[in-house]
Parts: sequence; C-alpha cells; structure tokens
Amino acid sequence: MDYADLITQRIEFARQERGMSIAELGRRADIDGKRLWYVLRKNRPMRTDEFMRLCFVLGLGTQCFLTKAMAAELSGRRRRVAEEFGRGATGPIGGALRP
Repeated sequence: MDYADLITQRIEFARQERGMSIAELGRRADIDGKRLWYVLRKNRPMRTDEFMRLCFVLGLGTQCFLTKAMAAELSGRRRRVAEEFGRGATGPIGGALRP
C-alpha cells in the first residue's frame, strides 16, 4: 500500500465512522461530490487543499496520517532542533528582539 492509499483509506474510514455520505462530506468540505467520489475510489489524486478541508470537516489532525516510521523520524528531528536551541542557538526572531 502506498502512502496515498493510506490517506484515502483513513479518510474513508473516518467518513463511514461518522455515518456521513460522500455527498454530505463533499458539501461540508466544499468539494464536488462526484470529484470526491473519484478521489476516494482512487481514480483521481487528492489535492492538498482538499486534504486539508476533509481533515477539518472530519475533525482529523494531520498527525493521524503519519506512519510509525514517519512519527519516529519527526520525533528525532524535533529532539535535534530542541537540543540545538537548548545550546544557545537563536533564530532570527530571538536575535531581533534584543535591545
């Protein structure tokens, strides 16, 4: 299963779990129902704006679309950034706020 399939599968599961038809989800997300049907059946690619609107309507945080490997990588990156900033590195805003 590729990542696009995982995203579509999780959105479809959330839709069904909420008892929402594709037409209703499309209306709430301002996506043409026919287009959404094709997207959820993997006949058309999902655009980023559609993904974000679907997440909002379904109450899904984008983090629920991370695989375990992605979550581990993101956690490692966050830890490295925190360590760098903890050693006294400043970003452009921090430097600009000093008198």
